[in-house]
Amino acid sequence: MDINAYTELKRDYLKALMKSLPKEEADMYKWQLDELDRFTQVYVKVDDRNNVAEVVQQIRDLGYESWSNTEWVDQVNSQMAMIQLVMGAIGAIALLVAAINIANTMIMSIYERTKEIGIMKVIGCRLGDICLLFLIEAAVLGVLGGLIGIAASYGASALLNNLPPDSINSIFGFYIDPAVGGSLSVIPIWLVLAALAICVVVAVVAGLYPSIRAMRLSALEAIRNE
Repeated sequence: MDINAYTELKRDYLKALMKSLPKEEADMYKWQLDELDRFTQVYVKVDDRNNVAEVVQQIRDLGYESWSNTEWVDQVNSQMAMIQLVMGAIGAIALLVAAINIANTMIMSIYERTKEIGIMKVIGCRLGDICLLFLIEAAVLGVLGGLIGIAASYGASALLNNLPPDSINSIFGFYIDPAVGGSLSVIPIWLVLAALAICVVVAVVAGLYPSIRAMRLSALEAIRNE
């Protein structure tokens, strides 16, 4: 319908309605009649999402109130950045604990295999090969731990993505429309590979000291060890 025709029809309707009502009730509709020729809200379409913030600020500079969905998105992104920072700190602590555990495991392994190390030295095994042997063992521990962690992450991600929309709203403070779809948790393949690489690096660094310790063991003392 043409906006002018709609305005005239609504004006006639409001006038007829006000005449049929007592004065006290009719005054309640008077403001609608006064606002018919005024706009209370305007939608502005921007050519590029990167220009939204600038356009919003220009509208505010003109003295009008302005708001865009990008502001809500920025708020959500800032909340997610804070959550990622906290989770990153927890992950760093977990990596430190894992490195200490791997180093402790490797040292205990050296103590238990001292005699084997002595035999390897006596039969002519190079020191670098002994060090490499324990580094590979540490790397294997890192790979196994990384694979277990990745499997647990995919399980937690699947659990989050299957939460009911009402539960997501109550826990995280936003709503995912089932009709639109979307995933709450997404794990890209590059992150999986990076996590696995970090696990291997941490494990190798943690196993470096025990490997050097095994390499420096005296062959005769190692053979005599029971």
